[in-house]
Amino acid sequence: MGPIKAVASCYMKMLNFSGRARRAEYWWFALFLVLAGVAVQVALAMNVMSDADFAAAMTSPGAAQTWIKQNPEALHLAGYALAGYIVLGWLPQLTVTVRRLHDTNRSGWYIFMPFLAYLAAVGGAILLTMTMAGNGAQLGVIGVMIIPMVASIRFLIVLCLPGTRGNNRFGPDPVPNRKRRAPAHPAFAPQLPADERAQMAAERQSEIRAYYQTHVLGSIQKA
Repeated sequence: MGPIKAVASCYMKMLNFSGRARRAEYWWFALFLVLAGVAVQVALAMNVMSDADFAAAMTSPGAAQTWIKQNPEALHLAGYALAGYIVLGWLPQLTVTVRRLHDTNRSGWYIFMPFLAYLAAVGGAILLTMTMAGNGAQLGVIGVMIIPMVASIRFLIVLCLPGTRGNNRFGPDPVPNRKRRAPAHPAFAPQLPADERAQMAAERQSEIRAYYQTHVLGSIQKA
């Protein structure tokens, strides 16, 4: 799946929380949002630099309030910009993230895992400051606040994992003919489906036959 197809798929499914999304769909859209955000920020910065009154108004809160009163249409534009971000950025990113989790056979509720870890860390930090004092409390708070960082890294790793092969509880495989990694040793072959075990056995028999004809039979004929 290329970038154009991935972005188009995310927007066509921006209200769809069911089904699965392959890694290419998720990460191409993530890159698109990053580039779009950079482009918007650059355009906004150029506009601010070209408007001397706006740049001067941003030097202090009082000047900013005065400028907003003199330019009430700016609030309307800010509202439109927020609505545009929700529709064009936040909503399709939310739905494709849920579908990406589905592709790894995880519930979409897993998306709240980093946030819940952060709440648990904040609660733990508050409890430590209330029950402990001195350097012990500070070290404890630092240790507890590592939890959301670990949770975020874990969540990122999950988004990078390959999807489950074939159908899972959330729908069909979005990657046609997804290849399963061959076992490192024949002893693990029973873990494979019957058709793949048969194909693996046929391939090994073919390799043995080719080795016999090339090395063993050739040596016998020469002798």
